Amino acid sequence: MAEGAKTYQGGAVPIYPDDGFKIVQQTASTAIDIQTLELASSGTGDFLVAQTHGGTEVLAVEDGGNIVITQQAAGDIGLKILRASTPTASAVAVTDNAGAANWSVTKNYGVLWRVRTTRPTTGLTKGEMFVAFHGSSPKICICTSTAGQTVKQIRAKTKTFGRLTA
Repeated sequence: MAEGAKTYQGGAVPIYPDDGFKIVQQTASTAIDIQTLELASSGTGDFLVAQTHGGTEVLAVEDGGNIVITQQAAGDIGLKILRASTPTASAVAVTDNAGAANWSVTKNYGVLWRVRTTRPTTGLTKGEMFVAFHGSSPKICICTSTAGQTVKQIRAKTKTFGRLTA
């Protein structure tokens, strides 16, 4: 969306919003961002920080766009997404610039990740797991060495019952 350029009475956020506050867009048909935060050209601070009364950061949007969530207690969930009752899209998706999903949690809670048609020769990290196809034969692959780009492969065989075996 386009960023807004107008201000209204200074557009300041209240210092002590004991009753809360909200910013309301006046024209629903306007495809303009409601609020834009912009760093200075050489700025390195965080865009947004939420912290406890004691000053501990629990959420930050860093200058590079990273979102950092710090769990405060052992039972806290790092990221909680409450889905719609009848979702039509993935709850979480990691995509490339073209929008192709490399990893996602689907609307039915399935976990998907990109399937490779050949084993990559660079960029693997020890412990990384992926599925690759050699022709029509599926293989489950696990990287065992980052430095050597070594991969252990298990060929998945289909039995008559439709189960996969190693």
